[in-house]
Amino acid sequence: MKLKKIPYGLSDYKLIKSENYYFVDKTKYIEILENSNERYVMFLRPRRFGKSLFLAILEGYYDTYYKKDFEVMFGDTYIGQNLTLKASSYLVMRFDFSGIDINDVENDFKYYLNIILTSFIEKYNLDIQINSNNPISLFKDIFKYLDQHQLELYLLIDEYDNFANKLLLQNKDNYYKVVADKTAMFKQFFTTLKTATSGNDSPLKRMFITGVTPMTMFDVTSGFNIGANISIKKEFNSMVGLTQDEVDTMLEYYDIDIDKNILKEWYNNYIFNEDSTAIYNSDMILYFISNYLSEGKIPREMIDINVRSDYSKLRHIIYTNGKLNGNFDILRDLIAGESISLDNLVQDFSALNLEEENNFKSLMFYMGLITIINREFELNFKIPNETVKRIDMDFLQDSLKLEDIFKIRISHVEDKFKLFALNGTLEVFEFLASQIDKNSGIRDYIYKEQHIKAMYLAYLSMTSYFIVKSEKEFKKGFADIFIKPFNNPYVKYFALIEFKYIKRDEKVTKQKIDILTKEAKVQLEVYSKDKLVTQYLNQGVKLKKIIMVFHGWELVKIEE
Repeated sequence: MKLKKIPYGLSDYKLIKSENYYFVDKTKYIEILENSNERYVMFLRPRRFGKSLFLAILEGYYDTYYKKDFEVMFGDTYIGQNLTLKASSYLVMRFDFSGIDINDVENDFKYYLNIILTSFIEKYNLDIQINSNNPISLFKDIFKYLDQHQLELYLLIDEYDNFANKLLLQNKDNYYKVVADKTAMFKQFFTTLKTATSGNDSPLKRMFITGVTPMTMFDVTSGFNIGANISIKKEFNSMVGLTQDEVDTMLEYYDIDIDKNILKEWYNNYIFNEDSTAIYNSDMILYFISNYLSEGKIPREMIDINVRSDYSKLRHIIYTNGKLNGNFDILRDLIAGESISLDNLVQDFSALNLEEENNFKSLMFYMGLITIINREFELNFKIPNETVKRIDMDFLQDSLKLEDIFKIRISHVEDKFKLFALNGTLEVFEFLASQIDKNSGIRDYIYKEQHIKAMYLAYLSMTSYFIVKSEKEFKKGFADIFIKPFNNPYVKYFALIEFKYIKRDEKVTKQKIDILTKEAKVQLEVYSKDKLVTQYLNQGVKLKKIIMVFHGWELVKIEE
């Protein structure tokens, strides 16, 4: 039997079903949505989670236009065996705002609306005079026509905030002018939608909007006041993304026999409801499987370059007027392994108020940069996986470099870390300490042990042949840094690092350094007996137990 193709990067549902692509059946959620009380919904998830594909599924299921293809598209699916009352009963209008040109938003948005609205009229052969000069007027004419002829509409909007988010990161003033100003066509578009959802017997029967954050919706409508935000409801936690069972089934189908903990470590642990189980980013899994099948082994590069590019401009939100703001401290603490807390997620906030701490934390959640770990009075969050951790570290590095606070030759770090991997030399750790000491700009941001640790993590995690963990749980404690080999047979050494910190305003004595060193030795000895450490020792990789004592930003002792 010919193996099904990997649908990596595909969101054309009809193509996936008709051309032998692997499909994870999420169609049960059609039934759940249809039976819910909400007709107009917004569903937010980070990029590359499968939102566009799910919209294509909705389009295929409900659109009268695809009725002739229904068996091919849904015959072997859950919903195909459990038809709902509204199958193939709507006219469907679908928008995708991801391609809007941010350099000429108003004109390009107008042009795009004209294309979609004209295509809709032609697709269903509607007797409506096309007015390309005013797409908002044409939009209203369509609603009027549907109302007069008792035709029911299902409206789909994909990536509603894509171009708005790009614009925000480029220019705040332009963002407001194009998105939030009452004369902006984007705002007029949503005002028209809101009007269409009110009153008796509106032809707009259902609406499903996807995006990443609620910010843009707040700025154009003062909140999603035309429906319900279902993003953090338990029943929709796994509507997109992949569950553990779904990943296991896919691995079994493609006969991929690997340690599943690798996939969990890199791509799992996204939780969007505090009472739900963790899910995987679907595109990350498809990227891995595609590369594994092509190379016959675990890919050397575990992170899809497209995922990195999604977050490339986030540095904008951690500095204000040329200075790093409080959001930088949050990011740094997360990288150092700490959790952060919120009473509750903020579901309505303006893009213009991202400097507010709770808004920033909520934004990070919506973007998938943090995930829920538990609720202990407050909601607690951490970085979900190795992929996101490395993106956050890129983010931190870029921000420091951009603000001219900490410049360092990355190639020097890489070269010296390679020497550690091969020979066990400690040069890389001493080099980073010397650079922190030498770059005066970074000193203002180092006032506790966690900040030193975050700097080391950010620069040691650039390599592909180690995974660098912070606050890794071992026997009777948490190691400051655990450097473990990954996917490279030439690595000969790995490390446990314990940091000890003396505040800058405290007097440094040999006695104090000796006490801290002795304490660190005891801790490292306990950690080295952990089964995870002994696993690598049994494989012939040698362990370095490293103690580093800092006085403020100055390294005063290093020993193994």
